[in-house]
Amino acid sequence: MADTDSQAPPPEPTPSEPTPKKTTKKAAETVEDTTTAGSTGGNSTAAATAAVTDTFKVVRERLQAGEQMALGGAVLIALVWVVFDLIFDDRTVSSFTLLIAVLTILAIWVHRWGHHDFGNGYRIVIGALGLALALFAVTNFLLVIRTGISASAIQLLGLLLFWVGGVVAGYGAWLVFRTREE
Repeated sequence: MADTDSQAPPPEPTPSEPTPKKTTKKAAETVEDTTTAGSTGGNSTAAATAAVTDTFKVVRERLQAGEQMALGGAVLIALVWVVFDLIFDDRTVSSFTLLIAVLTILAIWVHRWGHHDFGNGYRIVIGALGLALALFAVTNFLLVIRTGISASAIQLLGLLLFWVGGVVAGYGAWLVFRTREE
């Protein structure tokens, strides 16, 4: 009993030294519990990060590479419209191009999440919508090059993102169109 009383408590760590942590089975369970608790509502940043991670995981599981590219390009075009047309009031993406991007997103969602089966026509639908997005982006690029770039830096950023989104959606749509499901 004298041995336990004579032991001095460990010295307090200085602010520059990290606090030593004991690794026990109980501590590992506590860490797992805090990560799952954070994703259910504790810390809003952790919950948002977990939700986005889960969403990307589900998308990667359900979609092929071409569908992921077509979806990514269409989402990028929709985001460009929201940021640059709504927030900055800069006319970067036309309303018809936005409509085609939203239709691409909806077609992929409806088919792959099992709401409706397009059958063999699915690859034609995605191919047509994605290639239309690529066509709109390329014609816009050629128009800007022909008339000269007289855009501010923020407008140029919006145009570059629109062009990249259109080309990515078009290439992804081409990959979807080429594949044959049996």
